[in-house]
Amino acid sequence: MYNIYYKRKIMLRIVAGKFRHLQITQPDLKTTRPTMDKVREAIFSSIQFELPNAVFLDLFAGSGAFAIEAISREANSAVAVENNKETFSILRENVLKTKSNQLFDLHYKGALDYLKISKQKFDIVFIDPPYVEYELINQCLIELKQRNLLSENFTVIIETNDAKKIIFDDFYYLYKQKKYGKVEVLYLCKN
Repeated sequence: MYNIYYKRKIMLRIVAGKFRHLQITQPDLKTTRPTMDKVREAIFSSIQFELPNAVFLDLFAGSGAFAIEAISREANSAVAVENNKETFSILRENVLKTKSNQLFDLHYKGALDYLKISKQKFDIVFIDPPYVEYELINQCLIELKQRNLLSENFTVIIETNDAKKIIFDDFYYLYKQKKYGKVEVLYLCKN
């Protein structure tokens, strides 16, 4: 995805797949922290063979860029969870631009609240809360495991600025860790 500044709004562009070049709106930067383009592209390159037919969960969805990119690259469905009212409204508008809204399941609630009610199993989970919310990431990992919400061959991707504060038990295996400036991306699978 590439940032395009248009009428004082930041527009993001979907990079690959059936929605390639689709422009979506980035919510106010005071309420969201968009993933850098090179990080987003690197993440999707690393999971490109896992995406076809996957069920994708985008916790802390913001603009929905990750969920839309996942569907664009042939994920079977995407769940996007966002708890900010204005940001959720933009997320919904962005999904409508795809004209494939039946492939998306949008939830206006907190990540933990969603995980506590979900019964769906996910193949790929992206967790990217505000950087200081380390405990929230840790709690999401616990809920995903305890509520049995992960498929047998799952991948959990975490974006953070301090990987040392991410705590997980031996259910998870850290199979890849990448650093892009101050951004760290962790890839977890079943141990």
